[in-house]
Amino acid sequence: MKKTFYNKKGQATGAVAAMITLIVGSGVAVMVLIFVGVLSGQAYNIVEPKLDNISDATIKASVKNSITSGFSALEQVGDFLPLIILAIVISIVLFLILSFTSFGNMGGGRGSAL
Repeated sequence: MKKTFYNKKGQATGAVAAMITLIVGSGVAVMVLIFVGVLSGQAYNIVEPKLDNISDATIKASVKNSITSGFSALEQVGDFLPLIILAIVISIVLFLILSFTSFGNMGGGRGSAL
């Protein structure tokens, strides 16, 4: 009869750390997008009267165009955030599935999903 082999430390150690990192990273990314949007909008409201006082029309147009393109880039990144969160969730599920199998020993067999 074959003896069953169990690891003392467990198999999910590396996967758990990776999942925690992914969750914290996605939380930080969401908070950065929120704070950048809010703070940059507030900064623009504070600086807008000073921009209106610029006498050179070329410089004024250039500054306003760069501000507009910055806000549109932020909006595009925000539009892709659900895709990023979906990719993180899929990664977490794959880490869970692979951590509950014998993926770490790379030997195949012994209950490995691969």
